[in-house]
Amino acid sequence: MSISGERYTISYDPLDQQVNFEGSLRAVNQADLDAIREYLGELHQRLEGTMRLNFRKLRYLSSAGLRIIIDFLKEASRARKLDIQLIGSKVVTWEEKTLSNLPALGEGIGFQVFDRNFYESQGIIEDAQFIPLLRNQTRLLWPLEREVLVRHGLREGLRVADICCGCGDVALLIARDLKPGFIVGVDHSLPAIEYASRLAKEFKVRNADFRLGDATALMLEDERFDFVLCRLSIQIFSRPELILKELARILKPGGRLYLIGEDYDLIVGYPNDEDIRAVYDAAGKYGRDIGMDLYNGKKLYSILNGLRLGNIRLDYLNVDTVNSDRQIFAEMIRSWRHFSAQTIGRELGLSGEAKGRLEGGYDAHLRTIQHPFGYSKWTVVAASGEKR
Repeated sequence: MSISGERYTISYDPLDQQVNFEGSLRAVNQADLDAIREYLGELHQRLEGTMRLNFRKLRYLSSAGLRIIIDFLKEASRARKLDIQLIGSKVVTWEEKTLSNLPALGEGIGFQVFDRNFYESQGIIEDAQFIPLLRNQTRLLWPLEREVLVRHGLREGLRVADICCGCGDVALLIARDLKPGFIVGVDHSLPAIEYASRLAKEFKVRNADFRLGDATALMLEDERFDFVLCRLSIQIFSRPELILKELARILKPGGRLYLIGEDYDLIVGYPNDEDIRAVYDAAGKYGRDIGMDLYNGKKLYSILNGLRLGNIRLDYLNVDTVNSDRQIFAEMIRSWRHFSAQTIGRELGLSGEAKGRLEGGYDAHLRTIQHPFGYSKWTVVAASGEKR
């Protein structure tokens, strides 16, 4: 059950008793406004309990459209038949400012910003101080990943989406080196998107666009992209299925969804192998405590099958002290050391002793990397599947 106009769609999801607003309610004529009023009224009469109005994908709401919502909420409050829950998004700037005032219209009206705290590590991942860690990882992975992406089907002229793109490094490298027709990068971190946009302008990259967005409610059209990436990202979300559903939605039939995941079981080194194993076992546990799955690389094949994708391809990207610069490798581990012991340690309230053990384990890994005869390997899993 849905209604639509030139730039908007309003649909009803019976599983959540939720009305979803999408697009732009701009310059809506009176006939459309009357249809929206009637649509909401009919649903109000049919439902019991709680009715949700989800605005997370609504880019713009005109004053006339807002008036319809206000009138509906007033009538619903007077009727006392339903509780109304309004749902907005942090990344749509007008929503919090406007919708947060509407519960004052009457009893039984609530408002929530869905993505203010929608994954446990949000505050530390979306901080500008996380950007150097992302860049260090890209410096090591890109020389290996460039050919993997080509092998998985990324080629010149495709429409590409990089969801949870972080600071945009990989999207910009793809735009420059692999020459897609267009690439859009979406991330929930404002500092990261500002950084990516600044680099795109500085490097005069014209076939890339970066947008602030919620990966669980992308403002991108259905089946729009030939190749969709989500790298080292679903591992940080406690409900990755919400993102995966959106990734599959925006992918064209015949297009490929490409995921990268870490697996801390695959980090090895010698000498100091026991200390290295111990620190990543501990870091993986602390990651779980904060909602991360740092062992999800081994699960990607099953995840893609669960999305009913076909022609699944799998590659291991092995960054080691033979094929990579030891100093860059060491710099990445220093970034991990600070993030794990200090940032996550502070978030979890770890004792000074526990932080010290983590730092000691990372120091052992650094000694291995910097030893002229030491060997270490960091492995991530790349997997992709074709939408049927």
